[in-house]
Amino acid sequence: MSATGTELQTTKPQLAHLEHLEKQYGEGEIAVHALQDINLELPQGEFVVFVGPSGSGKTTLLNIIGGLDRPTRGRVVVAGRDLTNLDEAGLTRYRRDVVGFIFQFFNLVPTLTARENVELVAELARDPLDPMQVLAAVGLKDRAEHFPATLSGGEQQRVALARALVKRPALILADEPTGSLDYETGIRVLQVMREVTRDMGRSIFLVTHNSEITRMADRVVHLRSGRIAEVYVNPHPLAPEELRW
Repeated sequence: MSATGTELQTTKPQLAHLEHLEKQYGEGEIAVHALQDINLELPQGEFVVFVGPSGSGKTTLLNIIGGLDRPTRGRVVVAGRDLTNLDEAGLTRYRRDVVGFIFQFFNLVPTLTARENVELVAELARDPLDPMQVLAAVGLKDRAEHFPATLSGGEQQRVALARALVKRPALILADEPTGSLDYETGIRVLQVMREVTRDMGRSIFLVTHNSEITRMADRVVHLRSGRIAEVYVNPHPLAPEELRW
């Protein structure tokens, strides 16, 4: 099953709606059109992968969905909140209450233990989960009192995932979360992320240049030159351990 843009229909509750979205940097002859006329609807509870070559607009799109950047034109609605009408205080509340972030290079506080890194976010959340329960869920209960420097790359990324999960977000945004990991470690992180969508009912939007990861996605959005080239639903997603790169 395949379609482009909003032609793809779904019976699932809608999580994100993007309408005629554009992002431009600069003016006149030096203007860069990072995103052009993006129209997209994404349902709740899916593992969605955004893929495309460098410069295709993947990270820009993720940042706009996450409330880290604003579009030049168009409308963005996520979890019932119209981001295009929110002021800075509203966007801060949106990022706090609705979205969890995972980045390629972990962004953990080096002077805090794994537990303390997760607790730091929990203290800012309105209705957080128990940090130790979340660390147990990502397989790090026994590493909770370790500092980031004593953890492997995969363990640090799982701490980052726990930190994103602890505030009960509707949506987790992941920008190249396996980009700095070796194959075995990357697969373990993807396994945990897959479990998050299946067992905890959370949505994950993941940006990657690794096309192999699209084979485990529920839905794939291909971007090219700032436009949506294709959107398709994967009828038979692979388990992460079946991927090869």
